Amino acid sequence: MPPPSHVTDIAPPQALTPIAGSGFAGGVLRFGAISFLSHFLLNRYTPLYRGLTIQFKVFIQISAMTLGGCIFAERAVGEFNEGVRRRRRALARSERAWDEEREVREMVERKYRDEERAEASRGTK
Repeated sequence: MPPPSHVTDIAPPQALTPIAGSGFAGGVLRFGAISFLSHFLLNRYTPLYRGLTIQFKVFIQISAMTLGGCIFAERAVGEFNEGVRRRRRALARSERAWDEEREVREMVERKYRDEERAEASRGTK
């Protein structure tokens, strides 16, 4: 199903694609290793698995690797998005702190200038 007509920019951010790709590759490697190990064990000890066709065994291996790739890609993208949110919140907190400090400094400077003016006006009268 295509996206709604009012949605124009649905491409992922440029930084997200390599992160998802590396997460997918890591998942493929991890689940592929587990899948191959289980293939050799099942092939050695289970007559039912030995009776399956090569095509179906390959399908099982590819399915496991694809599942692992999707899981790890989703996890990597989620961690990346959470890191971006964390950095933005930290920057917002820092900006608020700097704004408060600037306001305090301005109040102190204003008070200091008012005191100097009051002293100057008392000294001239």
